[in-house]
Amino acid sequence: MARRLLQILFYAVFLVGCAGVNRWCSSCSASALGADWVVVKNDLNGKPFRCWTLTGTSVTSETQSDGIYWKSPDGHLVHIAGNYDYVQVVNGEWDKALGELGLTKELCRSLQERQFTAEQLGLPN
Repeated sequence: MARRLLQILFYAVFLVGCAGVNRWCSSCSASALGADWVVVKNDLNGKPFRCWTLTGTSVTSETQSDGIYWKSPDGHLVHIAGNYDYVQVVNGEWDKALGELGLTKELCRSLQERQFTAEQLGLPN
């Protein structure tokens, strides 16, 4: 009886562990080899403020921080922290990934192209 209970416990841990291992492998692979991502930075009210669509990019969590970083196609190292969300795009399904964040291609593109004036940012001219 005890042996049977131990077998059941082993299989339960194994099954739960497989999901964790699969997630870990996906995360390691995306960090090391790059993947497609949608990243959105939200303002203090939770509204999308900036949006990035990243292709073949390694997005990495900063150690001892709430931030992430990646290298842009033009060579800039981009760091963001705070109120942001990101989703890995799987099988080229950009619309689905954007939908996970409540965005559309058009809205993300608009946020990418957004330019600010000193007045909008509350800065002196």
